[in-house]
Amino acid sequence: MKRQALLGVAGWDRPAWSEAFYPSGMPQEWRLAYYNTQFACVFLTATDWKSAHAATLAAWAEDTHERFLFLLEQAVPEALPACLAQRALGIGREDPSLLWFDRQTSLKTLAGQLAVGDTRLFLVSRDGDLGQIERVRTLIELMGL
Repeated sequence: MKRQALLGVAGWDRPAWSEAFYPSGMPQEWRLAYYNTQFACVFLTATDWKSAHAATLAAWAEDTHERFLFLLEQAVPEALPACLAQRALGIGREDPSLLWFDRQTSLKTLAGQLAVGDTRLFLVSRDGDLGQIERVRTLIELMGL
């Protein structure tokens, strides 16, 4: 099986992205739909996804394509929200398939982790630094992942 690296961010609703990432004037309720055109996954803390109402979870499912993956902190398979069950993965912050990065992360170190990691890896930005995210996206492409 070919190794795969999915790029994402911890959360999609970042105030700093209002003008820098999202198109100017985009309503907040459209942001996930736009985010999912640029990223393959999103990490959501247990507090974020467990506090969401069923209608909100259903809207998240509708706003994303079928290959988009929700990484849900501390979710066990039997507790996954039904509307996200096929597109969500319960994962711990220390899971070896989860590679965190931020603006300070060395790309050389990250490349080393990608070279020896699991079949499917999740590269998730902690701080949402758009410049570093683009550098990591380029690294993934250069490594053929």
